[in-house]
Amino acid sequence: MLAGSQLHAQAFDLLVRDGMVLDGTGNPAVRADVGVRNGEIVAVGALGGATGTRTIDASGLFVAPGFIDMHSHADRALFSGNARQRSAPNLVAQGITTLVFGPDGRNPTWPLQDEISGYRAGGIGPNVVPMVGHGTVRTFVMGDDYERHATEDEIRRMADAVRRGMEQGAWGLGAGPEYRPGRFSTTEEIIALAHVVADYDGFYYSHQRSQSPLPLWLTPSIVDQYTPPPTWPEGWRLTATDGMAETIRIGREAGIRVVGSHIKAKGPATWGQSAVDVMAIDRARAEGVEVYLDQYPYETFGGGSVEVIPRWYYAPVGTDLSGGLDDPRLSRPELTADAKKNLQDYLDDPLLREALMTDIEYILELQGGADRHIIVISPEDESLVGRSLAAVAVEREMIPVELVLAFALESRSALRSGVRFRGIAGHADDVERYMRQEYTATSTDGGVVLEPGPGRHPRYYGTYPHKLATYVREQGVISLPFFVRSSTGLPAQIIGLRDRGFVRVGQKADLVIFDYNRVQDHATILNPGGENEGIEYVFVNGRAVLDRGRLTGDLPGEVLIRPETRGR
Repeated sequence: MLAGSQLHAQAFDLLVRDGMVLDGTGNPAVRADVGVRNGEIVAVGALGGATGTRTIDASGLFVAPGFIDMHSHADRALFSGNARQRSAPNLVAQGITTLVFGPDGRNPTWPLQDEISGYRAGGIGPNVVPMVGHGTVRTFVMGDDYERHATEDEIRRMADAVRRGMEQGAWGLGAGPEYRPGRFSTTEEIIALAHVVADYDGFYYSHQRSQSPLPLWLTPSIVDQYTPPPTWPEGWRLTATDGMAETIRIGREAGIRVVGSHIKAKGPATWGQSAVDVMAIDRARAEGVEVYLDQYPYETFGGGSVEVIPRWYYAPVGTDLSGGLDDPRLSRPELTADAKKNLQDYLDDPLLREALMTDIEYILELQGGADRHIIVISPEDESLVGRSLAAVAVEREMIPVELVLAFALESRSALRSGVRFRGIAGHADDVERYMRQEYTATSTDGGVVLEPGPGRHPRYYGTYPHKLATYVREQGVISLPFFVRSSTGLPAQIIGLRDRGFVRVGQKADLVIFDYNRVQDHATILNPGGENEGIEYVFVNGRAVLDRGRLTGDLPGEVLIRPETRGR
């Protein structure tokens, strides 16, 4: 801060007066003015007679650092989208000013310098944090021959690619070992790449190898066809506990900051997992391992609507299922051209029917249970939209599994499953326990969506206002300063950003100004594009992207390049 006459004499590009400043550290709010010049905060305090090219009266409002989204899928829209997509309207309207990319181990293009050039060429609304995607470099080295463990030479070549990415400005390594191609990697492969990132004081964040009783590509009917990596104990089944243990191990052995991303306990069989995870993380942190989490604050998961019948049951009997639910061969249109007949063939065979019914029951439970499956798409009977599978089953005097099959077999629309759902697979206790930890940052796990269709997750539009309105103001799960830190200073600390995440002199002028009593999200399961209230102004590098609650369409964002290295 500057003092006395220095503060009073200054002229600013932007002067925010008389707001309650939450600085991003977790400290309580203090009443202060904020002066901005050339996109940077140059004064915080009582600025008295100072002047501004633009002055905002923030009395009655809170002033905070712009929110930093720790897990964003907006990379492709900002890389190659039109001007409106690049402005990321549904994201900046929440108060987001910086996005962390490399989600789930993916990049929109490679090498990284081409990705960075794509953002700069067309301009971007929010800032972006470029990352190296593990899946990207694995594909770069192994091509389509990735359904196996990498050789030592291939891991060395991946490490070289990671190093080039870090030299070009990446902040760390993003991974998704529950997805192709990363799920065929060993932990040792990821550790080898994380060692490279550690040389640059980077971080690792991961969609973990599992967050459920089984990873998302496995069902009970094929679990015995899966062979775990030889480095894991016999009988290992890729549980949520194993997923967290792997992330911690990577942090411990590579000496790197690690993040269990979009953390959740999915399905009733996993409810309570938050207590197990928190205990493991607390123990690791006490031993010096820097472990963090990020989370979107909802009990429903997944970006879009879901069905319940595994897709291979729409393929002919005898189709090879060993590749898992994510096998790209199952996407061939000709394979499911006669979906209804194929499904009936499975039902007509007693052994195959048993496997089918077991898998449906498992997925129903994994996605929350029949009473937590909300119908969001029903082209033949729109009156079903908004109702639960359980309620409709009771009305029709059927058990839920039978109704799921009836929807598919009786469908006359192009929708093979007849209806689609949004499952509510989480429990409030887990959402809140994860949220209360001082090492849990906020994320959307969302991207740019201009017109959200039925079933889209409300997080794309409402994450930050929802967390503030619901878990701070209404329920008191966390305090307002805690919320702001989890969305600003904490992610800046994890990433290694030195000039963002706080309201203090020398920081870039990424700011959000909001009316605490009015902040409210309106994005819901049935109205995923509902707009927010109470977010009044959002500034990126000193320029307004939201002004008096209205989007400006401006593109003031920057690609943030890692500024320095160590260990070279």
